[in-house]
Amino acid sequence: MENPMLSKIDDLSRGQYVSEAASYSGVAFKEILMVLLVAVSAFATIISGYATTVTTIVACVGCLIMTLIVSFKPGTAGFISPLFAIFEGASIAMLSMIAEAFLPGVVVQAVALTFTVAIAAAIVFSKGLVTVDGRFTKCVSIALFGLLLGYLLRFVLSYFFGVDFSFMNGGLIGIGLDLLIIGLATACLFIDYQQIQEAVTQGLPKEYEWLCAFSLLITLVWLYVRCIDLLLTISKLSDD
Repeated sequence: MENPMLSKIDDLSRGQYVSEAASYSGVAFKEILMVLLVAVSAFATIISGYATTVTTIVACVGCLIMTLIVSFKPGTAGFISPLFAIFEGASIAMLSMIAEAFLPGVVVQAVALTFTVAIAAAIVFSKGLVTVDGRFTKCVSIALFGLLLGYLLRFVLSYFFGVDFSFMNGGLIGIGLDLLIIGLATACLFIDYQQIQEAVTQGLPKEYEWLCAFSLLITLVWLYVRCIDLLLTISKLSDD
């Protein structure tokens, strides 16, 4: 269950193109641009006083809708990607603001940790230390489905049956779960890198750089959120 829009690359790459081909530098430039848009959007949302629950919900729904559009119509990625980045920034603004209030400096630490993991994963991938094949992708897909099912089950049991899952939110169990999910996000990064490599080597047109950057941003934002949670959990454990 890798990012759905990148799964289109396998089909699209079978054709022959006469336009300028996608490149690693092109993907990197667009990814940096989108990350900057996320940061500016989050900052603007916070200082304007709109880092609220309503804004977060609206932004998340908007991100979901745009992801579905790009998934089914990859050619729209160039137009939608900048707007998607702005919505992503708004969606994480309240989380970042609350986390910073609890632990000053945690946002900078989470950003640094996110890019450390992403760069380390890129180095590992570039050296061929990880083989991303059908079996690897299938295992990650099963893990993602299991995680989603776990979240859903936890919501149903806690909301409708009053089951207490607070023991999973802190301590060594919480840290272990955070590390497990960060590991899963890292596996998703390997899949992203593999499919970006395929897009470049198989000569997809340059506009598909936006598609690759779009998909990678989803993984990076997810990783950032989990890094914040991990740092907060570690901080609580230290205080105790």
